[in-house]
Amino acid sequence: MSKKKNISYLFSLALLLLAGCESNTATVTPLEEEAVEVRLRASVCTIETPVSRSVIEGTTLKAGDTVGIFLMKDNRFSTSYLQNLQYKCSEDGQLKLQPEGSKVYYPPQEDVLYLYGYYPYTEETITDENGKILIPVTAALQTSEATDYLYGSATGTKTEAAAATGITIPLNHALARLRLNITTNRPEYTVQTYPILQSISFTTHEGQKGKMDLQTGIITSDNPNAGTTVSSDYRSNTAPLGIVPGESVTQEYLLLPYDSTASALNRLAFSIKEPDGTTEKEIIVFDEAGNGTANPPTIKLEAGKTTTLNIIYTQSMAAKASVNDWDKGTEHTFQ
Repeated sequence: MSKKKNISYLFSLALLLLAGCESNTATVTPLEEEAVEVRLRASVCTIETPVSRSVIEGTTLKAGDTVGIFLMKDNRFSTSYLQNLQYKCSEDGQLKLQPEGSKVYYPPQEDVLYLYGYYPYTEETITDENGKILIPVTAALQTSEATDYLYGSATGTKTEAAAATGITIPLNHALARLRLNITTNRPEYTVQTYPILQSISFTTHEGQKGKMDLQTGIITSDNPNAGTTVSSDYRSNTAPLGIVPGESVTQEYLLLPYDSTASALNRLAFSIKEPDGTTEKEIIVFDEAGNGTANPPTIKLEAGKTTTLNIIYTQSMAAKASVNDWDKGTEHTFQ
C-alpha cells in the first residue's frame, strides 16, 4: 500500500486539564480538581476544486458530520484510556461530544494523552489480535456516493489543552481518487453533432472493501486477489453527458490505494451512442485479457492523490493518462 499523504484537516481540541476516573465511556467523573471540558473545532485546508460533498473539500466539515476519537496513554497504541468517542460538527464549526452533555477529563496524574481520530464515526470498529484498531472501508464508488475516509493523530498535553487554540489533529485522506476525463477530436463530430456517453466500466486489481488501520491509515483489502468491477450507467440521466469536441466529460471515483508493479486497473471501457441516436458501441481503452486491445499501463493509486486518465476518443482510440496530486502531481502517458 502507498504512503499516506497529509492533507491537513485540522481539529482544534481543547482537552480537559483535570483528572478523571478511568472509563471506557464518554463521561468521566473528575476528582477534586476543577473541571475543564474537552472542546473540538474543525478546520479544513482548501484542496483543489470541489467535486461533490462526499469528497471533503473547502475549509470545514458540514454540520452533522461525525468524527471518532480514541484517547491513548502511550504513543505505542498499547494503553487505552477512552475508546471511540463520537463528536458531531455543529453549525459554528465546533465538534460536540456525543451524547450531548457528556464530558471527558485527563486521567489522574497524567499530563499527556495521545489522540487518534477518524472520519466518519462508526460503531463498527474492530480490535485485532495485535491490539490494532481497524475501521471498515468500502470504496469503488463515484464520489457523489462515496465516503471520504480520514485519519490522523496528535499528542496532547495539559499545557497545550489550556491554550486558547487547543490541540490540533491533522486528518489525512485514506483513499485515492480516480478521475476520468473523456473527450474526442474525431473530425465527424461537431459542437452540434456529438456522441452521448452511455456508461463507464472498469475492473480494479484488488477488492474494494477492506480495513483501515487507525494508527497508520493503511488500508488492507479484504480480497487482494480478486478485483471489483465498477459500472456507471448514464442512459437514464435527465441531462445527457455529451462528448463535445473541445470539452471533457468528467467522472470521479474513490478507490483503495494501490502501489505495486501491477496496474491498479485491469480493464477500462466506456460506451457511447452516436449522434444519430441509434448506434451504441463500446470502446475498450485497455484490457489485461488482451483480445486485440491495449494492455493496461502501470497505474498507481495513492492515498490523498488524484490519478487522472485523460481519454481522447480518436480514430485510433488513443488514450493519455496523467497522475496528479490533489494539489499537484506528476504525469505519465500511454497511447
